[in-house]
Order: sequence, then C-alpha cells, then structure tokens
Amino acid sequence: MHKRYAFYSLCLIFLLTFLMASGFQLTSTNFSVIGSRGGRRMAFLLWGALTGNYFYLYTKMLMELADCRDWIMESFLLCALLFFVTAVGIPYIPEQVPRMSRLHVAISFLAPLFLGLAQLRFLLLLQKKISGSFRMQWLLLSILGFGSAVLLLTVGIVSSLLEIFLIIGICLYLLLLYCKLNKLMSFV
Repeated sequence: MHKRYAFYSLCLIFLLTFLMASGFQLTSTNFSVIGSRGGRRMAFLLWGALTGNYFYLYTKMLMELADCRDWIMESFLLCALLFFVTAVGIPYIPEQVPRMSRLHVAISFLAPLFLGLAQLRFLLLLQKKISGSFRMQWLLLSILGFGSAVLLLTVGIVSSLLEIFLIIGICLYLLLLYCKLNKLMSFV
C-alpha cells in the first residue's frame, strides 16, 4: 500500500466514522442501529466495507513488509474481514427480523475478536523473527482490549463510543506498527 493511499484511506475512515456518529448520543446507540435507520444505510455500508478492507489490506501489507506470516494468522485475518463485511451487510432491525438481528450481533462481536487474534499472533511472530522491541504495540493492544471491556461494562451496550474507540485505536495501532516495521526493516 502506498503512503498516499494509506493516508487517504485513514482520513476517509476517520471522517466516515465521525459522520456516522454525528447527531446521535455516543453511549445510547451504536453504528448498527444508526446504519439500519435514518437513511444512513449507504453510508454505513461504505464505512463498513472501507474499514473492514482497510484493516485486512493494511495488515496483509505489514505481513509482507516483515516477511512474516503463517496460516493461523492469515485465517484469523480472513475471518475478521468476512465477519466484518457480513455484519455490515445484515440489517439490524430487531422488530422486523429478530433472528437476523441476533445473527448480526453475534457476527459483529466475532469480527473484532478475530482481528485482535490476528494482531496478537502477528506480534508474537514478529517478536520471534525480528530482534526489536514491540512494547508500544503490546501496550496499545492492551489498552484497546482493556478499554473496550471497561466501556462495554460501564455503558452496558456496544455503543458508538466503543466503536469509535476501537476503530480509531486500531487505525493508530496499525500506523504505529507500520512505522516500527519500516524503521526495523530499513536496517535489515
């Protein structure tokens, strides 16, 4: 991925993420509700496709940059992409289609879980392969995991605030990991 492409994609994800949440309370609703109502369906689909693909493609690019991959990590990453895109495609309208809405919720939980597992596996493999410290990346992943749990328990629902926290946090994590790998690989 070229730097310009990554920059524009990142800016577009930030912009769409904040536009999706605009006009709604951050702790009383979430993107699934927002995207299924109020004429924001197309924006929700665009945001979901862009974000899911960005995480997938950026992580794949980092794997290639570090020449570090295995089938477990790639399976986790592919599952994350498939769950993310599928969840966005399934409407969340519990009054009209309760079973589909429950499926949407389950898949929505699995997408970030598998993305997190892919990132954990990637960092473990990087530490074995490259003699560099990834403390900042481990710290950021820990903050994302702990912060997400605290937000979920505090608010009581998967809220827009939690989704914004995760989306922006993962984008920053991937950017920091890219900077670290680019620096380390230039010395190899």
